[in-house]
Amino acid sequence: MKAKRWISLLLAVSMMLGVLAMPASAAAQQPESTAVVSEELSDAAALSAAEDENDIVNIRIRATGNLVYGSDYKLEVETRPENTQYIAVVLGTSGEAYGYVTLMISDKLRTLLKLIPLPKKMSQTPDQAEEFNVYSYLKQLIDGNDVGVLLRVADEVVSVMDTVSFFVPASYLTTVKNVSNGMKLTLSLIRKYLPEGALSRIYLDEQPKDSGKYVAGAIALESSDINAAGFAMFKIKPKTENVSLSWAADAPSSMTVSQLQNADLTAKVISDGQVAENGKVSYTYKKKTFLCFSSKINGVPTEPGTYTQTAKAGGNYSCSTISRTITVTADPQPAAEQSAEQAAEQPAA
Repeated sequence: MKAKRWISLLLAVSMMLGVLAMPASAAAQQPESTAVVSEELSDAAALSAAEDENDIVNIRIRATGNLVYGSDYKLEVETRPENTQYIAVVLGTSGEAYGYVTLMISDKLRTLLKLIPLPKKMSQTPDQAEEFNVYSYLKQLIDGNDVGVLLRVADEVVSVMDTVSFFVPASYLTTVKNVSNGMKLTLSLIRKYLPEGALSRIYLDEQPKDSGKYVAGAIALESSDINAAGFAMFKIKPKTENVSLSWAADAPSSMTVSQLQNADLTAKVISDGQVAENGKVSYTYKKKTFLCFSSKINGVPTEPGTYTQTAKAGGNYSCSTISRTITVTADPQPAAEQSAEQAAEQPAA
């Protein structure tokens, strides 16, 4: 029985690894409004389950709602049977989502973990009025940390969960072991498929918010069931409705090179009438060369000429670009140099 269960577990994990290794182009082909992908065990694993009369768990991950930054949307994990315990991993693979990771656990797991108390001295804020428990401990270790921190404390998390299993009531023992094993699996996925430098935001039980492409995987943890995995790929679009760009300051019709270097050439993203705090803007400059021809330059102009500056919104926002013309003149020469030049131009007596 135990050997068959581990074979089924390995099959489920192999399925998850295969999907997470798919290129980003596969994610782009998924529907953007709702992404649902369900995976079941192989015939061999199902046959083993039938022989042992175990239940086969079916997991489905759905990204529902208006998948636009700032809108009402939600990532949900559905299981059959409904009370199946699971741990899900959501990975941001592109756009503003790149580097985002969140671990999601079932309601039943979350409730049980909150019922297992831990000493307050293990809390970063031991003076808090709220009781400190296993769930609070996991949030404390994971939320807002980078991958280096998460992977360093991975062994500590598993060690604490194993230690907790010695003094928790028998009814909680299976839950603790399931969480410990689930953490090992999810952290292994993160180590294998996302380079350390790419991760910067890791959370527990947080919904993805930033625009970009995501891949999600969930695995069942019920000890009485054959493990199954579910997968989904979805995309959150940048916000475009009621979004515009505005120059931070008006540019004079003509500026010297020095004045241009000190001028405010930035633009701001306006969303629903307010400046977006996390708005991103990129800039390009083109110099007029002959008639209607122009050439793109790198960075702010440093030479006299007529230039077109264009601002483009990026990140979580998207809208039409804005442009303006800037005329740049040479800096005036110092009086001493002007006198020397004038003297050199006068004819000799």
